[in-house]
Amino acid sequence: MHQQSEDQRLQEKNVHDLAEVGLLSAGIIHEVKNALQGVANALFLLDNEQGLRPKARTWIADARRELSRAFEVSHETLALVREESVSPVRIHDVLENVLDAYAEKIRYKGVRVERRFEFQETIQADPGAVRQVFANIVLNALESAPHESGKLTIHTSPFLKRNGTSTIGSAPGNDVRGVRIVFADNGPGIPEQNRKKVFEPLFSTKKGKGTGLGLWITQKLVRKQHGSVHLRSSSGGKRPSGTCFSVFLPLHQNQASDRLV
Repeated sequence: MHQQSEDQRLQEKNVHDLAEVGLLSAGIIHEVKNALQGVANALFLLDNEQGLRPKARTWIADARRELSRAFEVSHETLALVREESVSPVRIHDVLENVLDAYAEKIRYKGVRVERRFEFQETIQADPGAVRQVFANIVLNALESAPHESGKLTIHTSPFLKRNGTSTIGSAPGNDVRGVRIVFADNGPGIPEQNRKKVFEPLFSTKKGKGTGLGLWITQKLVRKQHGSVHLRSSSGGKRPSGTCFSVFLPLHQNQASDRLV
């Protein structure tokens, strides 16, 4: 009994320490973002100065591009360490919000978005984390989709996880009910040798354009919601190429089991 009490005390202390580290990290990242914004404003003013040599403008463009990468890293990391706020989330509303945010990119690339929304319930989750997950996956799909002939299909459906297996239906007993969100694009696909690496930190196939953190943080955020994310992809060969991300999120986090993530 005494051992159990001591173990519980240590576990509570570890949770408290992790929370303190998370709050400290969030504060540091917030201050870094403020400093980066100051640099961004200075570069904007400098770029609008008259009489700058073309070479100088090239250097400014390079600096702004790298600054954008720094902002992206800060934003992604802040999403991972910030304190969660669980509330009712309407999956379709979040998806539409993300698609609205990328509407200009969708129009520019000529990507056709097909919605197959079959899930009508709400889930209990962190709205900010859910939005970040969807935004990361949608952005990857848009960047992979071919110009003018690109297609992104988003399909939501009720889903059930039972004893480590998955079926569609209702959830009796201790089974975990939730929603499955599938994002499928018709891009070039991911080579087989890279498929196991996409969720690793700092791994990127974008040749210097990406941070290599997006999908790693996506997986971390999904797991914090007691969900799971899986990848299927094909490239080359006779079969149509493309990539499919499947995200499972439970209806209620307190009913989810760690063995399911």
